[in-house]
Amino acid sequence: MKICHVINDLSRGGAESHLYSLVKLQIEKGHDVSLLLLGKDLHNFVSLENEFKSLNLKLNRFKGPKKLQGINPISIYKAISYFKKKRFDIIHTHSPRSDLLAYLSNLFLKNKGKRIVTIHGKYGTYLQGNFLIDFLRKIFIKQQSKIWEKASKVIVISESIKDWLEKLNSSIKPTVIPYGVEVQEVSQKNKLANPTLGYLGKLNKNKGIEDLIDVYTRFQENENLSNFELTLLIGGTGSEHYVKTLKNKIKSNNVKFLGYVEDRYSFFESIEIFVFPSYSEGLGLVLLEAMAHGVICITRDVTPMNSIVDNEENGFLFDDNKELLEKIEMVLKLNSTEKNKLVKSAIKKIEKSYSIMQMYLSTEKAYN
Repeated sequence: MKICHVINDLSRGGAESHLYSLVKLQIEKGHDVSLLLLGKDLHNFVSLENEFKSLNLKLNRFKGPKKLQGINPISIYKAISYFKKKRFDIIHTHSPRSDLLAYLSNLFLKNKGKRIVTIHGKYGTYLQGNFLIDFLRKIFIKQQSKIWEKASKVIVISESIKDWLEKLNSSIKPTVIPYGVEVQEVSQKNKLANPTLGYLGKLNKNKGIEDLIDVYTRFQENENLSNFELTLLIGGTGSEHYVKTLKNKIKSNNVKFLGYVEDRYSFFESIEIFVFPSYSEGLGLVLLEAMAHGVICITRDVTPMNSIVDNEENGFLFDDNKELLEKIEMVLKLNSTEKNKLVKSAIKKIEKSYSIMQMYLSTEKAYN
């Protein structure tokens, strides 16, 4: 099968990491895979280009302003020529901009392959703090949904996105295929002897980092918890202004901003508790990764995170800052048997519902 994946760039994030896992298996299974990129990678992220090139796939990257590639007549013409020449069986897009480009290109193609769309997030719902920009995004996504409904198949990565999409456009009947992750070898050392909290992801208001810092400050000021010397590691990047705002809220030397974390394995090995306080996610790949690494996870009680974490069985859920503090204290006081039970349950959940092979097989079924 000849497959072309289209995505904005290869700056490592949830969608890009997922795509790498999918493409790797597709090539191993004998498919002819190409990759079309709409522009350059972001300068403050690690690029996955070398990883993709190591798979010996065909990679084509457009030049020019990435934000205009979906509507730029030159890029549309190039895409038409590219698709016409290659005659792909499947054109699989992974971002609103690439969805639009593939849709417009297909209007001019006689021999059309199946157009598959994967929606990786609840676009237009994330907090940005700018009323006008947020308003315009919602209008754009509403119009974009009319393009999605014309695809051969629409894939979403969680039930949460499915619910959001069906409310946005009831004509779309999406297929849910979650991301897949690999279970890692879990360290057997008693990590909580010197407890460390960790967060990994983008740094913006939507992610709830301010709540995490507030709870950490309360922890430090709580005399009943003074016997725990707790460190907080915050990995990820955000705007210079917002990161400065976060740092100004911190009153402890035990909080460290790591910037972009390239070696995720080492990060998860260095923490005992992963806190994911995000208000809204498409799925939360980093939460799956943390569970697969044997880290005890605490996440906000909102969809889709509360469909991944079963409270007090394979992790913990919280509603507000007071409850987050209570859950952190609860984890710190667990004995080794209780911790191991949580970790084993989390890994079992990953193997059952979020394995890479399961994701690949479900995608193959969607293609056919």
